[in-house]
Amino acid sequence: MNKSIVLLCGLAYAAAGFAESGTLTLEQALELARKNSPELRAFRMYSQAAEKGMSAAGLWNNPILKMEAEGVGGDLDGFNDGEYTIGLMQRFKRGGKQAHERDIAFQTFDAAGNAALAAELELTEQVRRAFIEVMTQQEIGKVRVEQEQLGQAFVEVAKRRRDAGGGSELDVVQAELALEEIILTQTCCFGDLVAGQETLASLIGISVAELTAPYYELESLDEIAVGNSYPVLQRLAAESEKVRAEARQAKAQDAADVLLGAGYRYEAAGDINSFVFSIAMPLSFNKRGHAESAAASLRADAVLAEREEVRRKLQAELATVLALYRGSMIEVELTKNNLIPKAEQAYELSRAGYDAGRFSWLELIAAQQNLSEIRIRYIEALRDAHLARAQISKFMKEGR
Repeated sequence: MNKSIVLLCGLAYAAAGFAESGTLTLEQALELARKNSPELRAFRMYSQAAEKGMSAAGLWNNPILKMEAEGVGGDLDGFNDGEYTIGLMQRFKRGGKQAHERDIAFQTFDAAGNAALAAELELTEQVRRAFIEVMTQQEIGKVRVEQEQLGQAFVEVAKRRRDAGGGSELDVVQAELALEEIILTQTCCFGDLVAGQETLASLIGISVAELTAPYYELESLDEIAVGNSYPVLQRLAAESEKVRAEARQAKAQDAADVLLGAGYRYEAAGDINSFVFSIAMPLSFNKRGHAESAAASLRADAVLAEREEVRRKLQAELATVLALYRGSMIEVELTKNNLIPKAEQAYELSRAGYDAGRFSWLELIAAQQNLSEIRIRYIEALRDAHLARAQISKFMKEGR
C-alpha cells in the first residue's frame, strides 16, 4: 500500500507540472508566495503608479506661446500697415489648487501602499492555513502508516497462532478486516493530502514532496488589539484624507485662475516696436465648488464610518479567534497529558492480556485502533490551534 501511495504522489506531482523535490519550511513557503503572487505584483504596480502620480501632481501649467498677425499683405485700402504680436501666457492657479493636487496624490499613494500590505497579510494567512492542512495530513499519514505496519504484524501473529493451533480462523479474518479498514482510511487520507498540496502549490507556485515545521509546538499569546496601524484601517484613513483633499480642491475651484501674458508687438505702418501686457480672469458667478466640497466632505465622513465598522468587525474576529486558539491549546494539553497515556496503557494491557489468553482478538484490535484515533485527535487539535494562530498572525506586527 505504501508503494502505491508513493506512486500516486509521483503521478500527481507530474500531472501538476512540478519537478521540484525536497522539504519546504513555512518561511520558505511564505517567501515563495510573496515572490510568485500575481495579486501582490498587481498591488505593487498600483503603488508604483501612485508614486509616479505624486511626481506629476501640482506642477505648473506649461506656458502658452501666442502669435497674432493683422493686415498681412496689405490692408483693403492698399497700404501695408501690418501688425505682428508674439508673446507668452502663463496660468497662475489660485486657492491652493496645486497644494491640494499634491495632497490628493500623496493620499492615493498612501492608500495604495496600505492596500498592498493588506493583500500581503491575507496571502500570508492563506499560505499558513494551506501549509498547516498539508502538515496535518502528513502527520496523520504517519500514524496511519504505523497503524498499517502494526495491522500487518497482527495478521502475521494471527496466522502463526492459527497454524500452531492456538488461534482460530476467525482471528485471522478479524485481523485482515482490521488491516483493510486501515488501508481504506489511508486512501482517504492520501486524497486529503493531495488536495492540500494542490492548494498550497497554487499559492506558492511550486510543489514539494514534504513539509517541515515544529508542528507539535504551540506558543502562548498575550492580549492583542487591532491598532490604527493595521493596513486595512490605514488604507481607509488615507482614502478619507484623499476625499477631504478633493473637497478642498473642489472648494478652491471657485477661486478664479489668473492668466498673465507678456510679449512684443511690431507695427509696420509706423515702424514701431513695443511691449504688450495682458491679464485675463474668468468671472465666478456660479459657486459650484462649495456644493461639490460639501458632497466630498460627506463622502469622507462615510469612509471614516466604514473604517470604524471594519475596526469593530476585526476586533470581534480577533477576540473570537484568540478564544478558539486558547481553547484548542487546552484540548491539546489534555489530549497529550491525559488521553494518550491512558490509551497507550490500555493498549499495552490489552496486548499483555491477549498474550496471556485473558482478552480476545477483538479487544486487542479495539485498543490499538482507539490509541490511533486518539493520536489523530491530538494531531487534529493541534491543527485547530495552528489554524487559529494563522488567523491571528495577520493582526500581529509583520504578520508573525
